[in-house]
Amino acid sequence: MSDQPDDDNGAGDGKGGSKGKLIAVIAIAVMVIAGGGAAAYFTGLLDPLLGRKAGSKVATIDLGTPVTHQLPQIKADLKTGKCSAPLIRTTIVIQLASTDLPRLQTAELRVVDSIRAHLRDQEREQMVGKAGTDKLRVDLTNIINNVIMPARIQSILFKEFVLQ
Repeated sequence: MSDQPDDDNGAGDGKGGSKGKLIAVIAIAVMVIAGGGAAAYFTGLLDPLLGRKAGSKVATIDLGTPVTHQLPQIKADLKTGKCSAPLIRTTIVIQLASTDLPRLQTAELRVVDSIRAHLRDQEREQMVGKAGTDKLRVDLTNIINNVIMPARIQSILFKEFVLQ
């Protein structure tokens, strides 16, 4: 009789261990399936199965009627360690929304001064070629946008760009 309870306890321990593993595997499987289902639902992968149609609305931003404004010709000596400094002469045309034009015109002196200060910190080698003018275009766009904030310009065109 003393042998039989030991067998029941031993058999019970073996079943209890396998039942625990089975429960853990089932719990993990349920979590994976639930997580995958939630991810599919929130990313919209289940929308066709649920009978939902994809949104067909297109967002449009009205920038206003674009106008151009030409700044006065800007001349600046470029940074160098030599006695004779290279010179840049440029005329910039700014394209912006018509509603932002009065703000640019009011701040035009500060815009020109900020551009001159930026140009004086540049070296000739930094502005040569397409990459140089593209970088300068981005820099000047940022400078102008900072001065006329919250208004923003749409683009900058170089009407004249001479490096001497």
